Amino acid sequence: MKTCRHFKGDRPCKYYWIDKSWNCSICEHHNPFNERILLIKLDALGDVVRAIPLAEGIKKQYPNSQLTWLTTSAAKYFMDGNSFVDRILEYNSEVVRRLQFEQFDIIINLDKDPKATSMMMLFNSDDKRGYGLHPEGYVIPLNDDAKYHYNMCLDNWGAKTENKLNYQEIIFSIAGIKYDNEKLIINLDKDTSDKFKEEFYKKYDIQNEDNVIVLNTGCGPVYPHKKWTYDGFKKLIEYLLEETNNKVILAGSDPELLRNNNLWKEFNSSNVIDTTSKYDIEQFCYLIDLSDVVVTGDTVALHIAIALEKKIVSFFGPTPHQEVNLFGLGKKLVREELDCLNCYDQFPCPYEDSNHDGKCMNLISADEVHKNIKELL
Repeated sequence: MKTCRHFKGDRPCKYYWIDKSWNCSICEHHNPFNERILLIKLDALGDVVRAIPLAEGIKKQYPNSQLTWLTTSAAKYFMDGNSFVDRILEYNSEVVRRLQFEQFDIIINLDKDPKATSMMMLFNSDDKRGYGLHPEGYVIPLNDDAKYHYNMCLDNWGAKTENKLNYQEIIFSIAGIKYDNEKLIINLDKDTSDKFKEEFYKKYDIQNEDNVIVLNTGCGPVYPHKKWTYDGFKKLIEYLLEETNNKVILAGSDPELLRNNNLWKEFNSSNVIDTTSKYDIEQFCYLIDLSDVVVTGDTVALHIAIALEKKIVSFFGPTPHQEVNLFGLGKKLVREELDCLNCYDQFPCPYEDSNHDGKCMNLISADEVHKNIKELL
């Protein structure tokens, strides 16, 4: 007999207090899971957000399964309240030791870093999908469905550029799950979001008829050339301030403090608001949620904006634009004529200028970005 989903092991389940029965074999509420599934997706934050649809896909294919998602503490927020995830476990040594003794019907690992792939080899399941670790210390695909993505990642200027599948299609394939256009979901608390917006509007004297445009100006440190140019943002703000009902919100984290402060000083306008590094990840979601348009590179802000169904203008260079599905929410700007796209910053950019900007970002003009913003408003 499989273990009931209500069984606690160390204390009575909730139904004990109703019918005083603790014998699972005769309990009318006995309801075991058919499959125990572990999904490993630790980071980066943006990739965790865009992997969220996989939880829904798993539950469609295995409707009576128990789905456990192992992730980092920073990413846990994005799974909170997700009805398709039964357990959310934070990655730490205690949890890893615990999971080594649990048995799963299926384990899916989407990460290729050593901490995830080594865990994959230690955890117990006869059905492992995604990536593991070779005894010599390099990542390997564990199932045939993972080989397409594995081989593609070894050929950035060939298979990576030619690939037409988006990220969701790729990870669903790796997991052996049918993709049915499942979308990104972040469950914001509506009352908290409304309160955040009300307080933000009051603090910065924003009216309901104003256009709130969030400029997420940076990117993570791994791929520094993903961010658009300083001069591009400066020129774009000039264009936006030509209309007095445009409110420009500068957003980012610690690496963007200097950049955004300099942009703010360039204009000395109450219509330019610098929010850099002022909010945690939950509050940052509320900030994105109150916007009319989000302008961003290929970062966590982009995937949050997609999940919240905001209007978006995005730009791509070192990372593949075709893997990002905007679900009709906006425009992707990319100079597809360049033969160096999808470089993933794996070597010094030969086209880097004195401002450390690559050609893929330098060739995206403020006029083009502004035009697309106006079309979305």
